[in-house]
Amino acid sequence: MKILNFGSINIDIFFRVEHIVRPGETISSESIEKRAGGKGLNQSVALAKVSDSVYHAGSIGTDGNFLIEEMENFGVDTSLLKKSDKLTGNAIIQVDDKGENSIVLYKGANFDNSESYVDEVLSHFEKDDILVLQNEINCMPYIVNKAYENGLKIVLNPSPITDEIEKIDLDKIDLLLVNETEAKALAKVSDAKKAVNYFRDNFPSLKVVETFGKNGSMYFDKDNLINQDSFKVDAVDTTGAGDTFTGYFVTYFYKGERIEKCLEVATKASALSVTKKGASISIPSHEAVLKFKG
Repeated sequence: MKILNFGSINIDIFFRVEHIVRPGETISSESIEKRAGGKGLNQSVALAKVSDSVYHAGSIGTDGNFLIEEMENFGVDTSLLKKSDKLTGNAIIQVDDKGENSIVLYKGANFDNSESYVDEVLSHFEKDDILVLQNEINCMPYIVNKAYENGLKIVLNPSPITDEIEKIDLDKIDLLLVNETEAKALAKVSDAKKAVNYFRDNFPSLKVVETFGKNGSMYFDKDNLINQDSFKVDAVDTTGAGDTFTGYFVTYFYKGERIEKCLEVATKASALSVTKKGASISIPSHEAVLKFKG
């Protein structure tokens, strides 16, 4: 089984602040750091922590060569990347003293994918290979339609929620990973229970994982609903926690592990990730996750 992550690649610029800046306010940053990031890159790194066959596709500018090296160091195959004349995507990230974050994205090369490039990438994969997607690149509906035609199992993390997501046929998605806000936005409802009913009634073959931050997570499909509590840790930086959860859950899920095990391992990985600064560099090793008792 090969895993293709067709996703974003960003240069993350972190500002450490006492509190997230408010409208009209100017504050000083305690520190500034430049690191590898993007939901796509983060999820590829998380996937590679537990799988030895992870490929990353997407567009990157010439200013992002250090990101390619970083992904390769983590075991991600970058041979399918497209070099773009545009600047690499950027993210300006504020992290406050409580570990909460606020992010501004610049799309850059992440929106320089073409349909011909998508076709070329997908030609390297076969029926029942896994495709992982987030919503930080262009051509999303085209990628979903072509991958579905080719028989790939499609995983969608529709973050950030935009109008483009409404163009995607969720009947073509095998596994949907959303946080509580995203679930309610997609279902156009006001509470999580109604979101469960919406997905079950309208997409009976869809499998869904919904995360609630410190309140845990749940998996549901048309027949099952399984809850998972969170693990209490001292949070330093929550950036990339959701991407860590996604990478671990997806790998365990498609290896055929029990849902309870998938949720437990992904939740442990996510918990460990928030105890360190950064996004991709905070993703724990598989060994560390298995040793973590919670």
